[in-house]
Amino acid sequence: MPVIRSDLPALVLDSIDYGESDKIVVFFCQDVGRISALARGAHRSKKRFVNKLEIFTFVQISYSKSSAGSLFMLNEAELVNSFITLRTDLTSYRVASIIREYMLLTTRETSDDDLLFQLALWALHSLNVGIDQKQTLALFMIKLFDLLGYRPDFSVCQGCGARPADGQEVLFNVQAGTITCRNCSAGHEGGRRLAAGTAKMIRAVQEQPVSRLNRFKPSGAVLEQILDCAHRYSRYLFQRDIHSWKGFDGQTNRY
Repeated sequence: MPVIRSDLPALVLDSIDYGESDKIVVFFCQDVGRISALARGAHRSKKRFVNKLEIFTFVQISYSKSSAGSLFMLNEAELVNSFITLRTDLTSYRVASIIREYMLLTTRETSDDDLLFQLALWALHSLNVGIDQKQTLALFMIKLFDLLGYRPDFSVCQGCGARPADGQEVLFNVQAGTITCRNCSAGHEGGRRLAAGTAKMIRAVQEQPVSRLNRFKPSGAVLEQILDCAHRYSRYLFQRDIHSWKGFDGQTNRY
């Protein structure tokens, strides 16, 4: 069985027991995307796979593929970063679980997206080194919609086509993924009213690459509004709840 790839950077998204000694591991890999691989003898391994196939772990893998079937065979895994904080801090674990659930929901087997890999790696690294968990989740969500092709338009009013004036609140339409200025939204019901600073922050983050996300520090009402909009918008897009979000700082109780 020929080796297809060696030393491939990968994030562990899921790890499932298979039989008495094996595991099926779901990876999201740089340049390759999401793959599922069988790790033979993972339960008995004292060297090859021990402590390397935990969820959230960052590894380098070597894998093979048979001529039949879609399941890859995991040959080797070298630990790069275990992201231990994600397993020792409850809030970090909850946010990492939300990120993981979105990655599993929005990716398909061998559908590679290097920018999406970099975004997920940035988010887990940020949580691991102690960057504010809510900030990390808010920035991740803004860029996730962007990279998936679902970027909401916060640039101009859907009604009049004008850019809202600085200092003016707007109304976010979840179904359309657009905003309406204060004048055009007068008398309208529904939607989510946002402070001017929230729309401005979202626009700025949308225009920046993943490598510059740490420049942004949303806080207070702006941060809460971004998280609220992101959760509402994702529920509409994917037509389902994100189960990991339940209980995260009591936020789902307000939706």
